[in-house]
Amino acid sequence: MIARGPGLWLAVDPGGVTGWVLFRPVVDTTQLANVGLEIADWGEQPNHLRFMDFAMQCTNARLPSERISGIVIEGWWPREGVRTWQPEAVEVIGFCRWLMDGEPGRFYVQKPSEREWSTPEKIRRYRENRDRPNNVGKGGEGHAVQALRHALLWASTRWRPE
Repeated sequence: MIARGPGLWLAVDPGGVTGWVLFRPVVDTTQLANVGLEIADWGEQPNHLRFMDFAMQCTNARLPSERISGIVIEGWWPREGVRTWQPEAVEVIGFCRWLMDGEPGRFYVQKPSEREWSTPEKIRRYRENRDRPNNVGKGGEGHAVQALRHALLWASTRWRPE
């Protein structure tokens, strides 16, 4: 399913610390796919209930231009031999699916390995300006950076301008 238009989206890296990026996909002719991101805000939240409250506020914003059109999120699937997991990730994923009513055009789940598509070169431009909100995930490869990686992949493969 291809999303169209300039809507505000939320990319999420769920877990014990949930990273998120609020963004608008934009046409960017300097990028290989001609798609870039306009970052509205980003953050990392160790309290998943506070993150859920934030996500709910994003869907109920007073102005339509401030409401999110959809969510792209890293999924979690149990795998044989893997015994470590964070229950918060499953809870955040389920909550976000509920917020978007499970609509395929508003809720996209990506595999953790898919975020590696967004190489350091692709994310570097979103971390050069030291002023917020431009310096996404300052201080390393944190959860907000992982959310940024998911946003870039989604925008490059699932979004087209109107």
